[in-house]
Amino acid sequence: MGLEKKFEKYMKNVCKRVKNKDVHSEIKLELMDHLYTLKEEAMNAGMSEEEAVDQALEQIGEAAILGAQLHETHKTQMDFKMIFLVLAACSFGLLVMYFLQFHSGFTNLQDMNIFYKSLTYYLVGLVLMFVLFSFDYRRLLSYSWHLYIGTLGMVLLTMIFGIRVNGVLFLRLSDISINLTEVVPFLVTVSLAGIFHSWNWENGFKAWLGVGLMALPVMLISTIGFLPATVICFVMCLTMMYVSSARLRQIIPLAAAGGLYLMFELFFHLQAGRHLYTVHEFSPNGLHVIPSAMSEVHTDWMFTYVIFSFGWLAGAVVLMLFVIFIYRLFHTTKRVKMAYGKMLMTGFAAVFAAKLILSIANNFGLLLFSGLAMPFMSYGGSHILLELMAVGMILSIYRRRKMGDVVRQEAESIFKIKE
Repeated sequence: MGLEKKFEKYMKNVCKRVKNKDVHSEIKLELMDHLYTLKEEAMNAGMSEEEAVDQALEQIGEAAILGAQLHETHKTQMDFKMIFLVLAACSFGLLVMYFLQFHSGFTNLQDMNIFYKSLTYYLVGLVLMFVLFSFDYRRLLSYSWHLYIGTLGMVLLTMIFGIRVNGVLFLRLSDISINLTEVVPFLVTVSLAGIFHSWNWENGFKAWLGVGLMALPVMLISTIGFLPATVICFVMCLTMMYVSSARLRQIIPLAAAGGLYLMFELFFHLQAGRHLYTVHEFSPNGLHVIPSAMSEVHTDWMFTYVIFSFGWLAGAVVLMLFVIFIYRLFHTTKRVKMAYGKMLMTGFAAVFAAKLILSIANNFGLLLFSGLAMPFMSYGGSHILLELMAVGMILSIYRRRKMGDVVRQEAESIFKIKE
């Protein structure tokens, strides 16, 4: 057996005992560095190359013992607290769908069979969530620009060829209609996290280019005609600018321009009468629901129905679940080693926070939008699947939070160069 092949065989034997394949590349790099260092020290001491290789392997220890130790160190970890919060919110949403279909007077909802459809969405979403948990999110980094351009391209196609349903543009592909107002915030988050995880905001040209890259998707999504999606993208972009170390002189102009634009759009929205009336009224005696406005209780007015049917305590519990969920997202970013992972998790946290705040404000009559779903709870296939997929990405980041930028192919290529 060739001398270098001994090192390769040793590393393979070590990695066989480490079930978390994500860390194999880093283990190989670390072992390679130690083995070659020990080999060079032995050869400098007067040993032959063969003797130096054997001594290096003897000094570093048996492959079985080292592999078992590394396996314990790098066990796959799941954020069970995060999973519990998400499952609790989903379960509450499913419970509401059950009551709406089988224990309410809304016959139109019963005819829609919303409980069994919701159950299907949740089950498919959970499968996708655990698939993405297993997927190494770092592999998306090299496709960030492709995803950014592709997302903007989809928005442009929707503007040209889309069909408008209830004031919102849909991209229709054959028999499939895609609501980009649900999809774009998550796609933009993934793409911008990759583009800006190492952006140089000190360079004058790159600083202005960065502001333009952040503003462009917000401006394009606003043309689709769904203001909440514009607000969500705007909040997410400002958050990611801050996390990527942009200066206040770069953030403030975009925030001011975007804020004025959104205020104008909101004013026009209200003046044009493009809104639904609220489904509830508050009085000294509590919450009163307007029956004629409850046709979309399972989508737009989920939080209102929870309070109306289960009481203020239930509403407070639901709200607390979301607050803890979002807090945990922001808190976990501090423990993520890779800058891309930090940006990605922060972007998702901003999207969820914006969606929650807009939904709650809408339910309390502070905003007047239709088609604004509450995360994890409102009826609907697209937003449930997307949100659970986003959680899967978050779990993937948590699983690899101690890992850097190196991927398996890089480690193997370096080893071949050494040989």
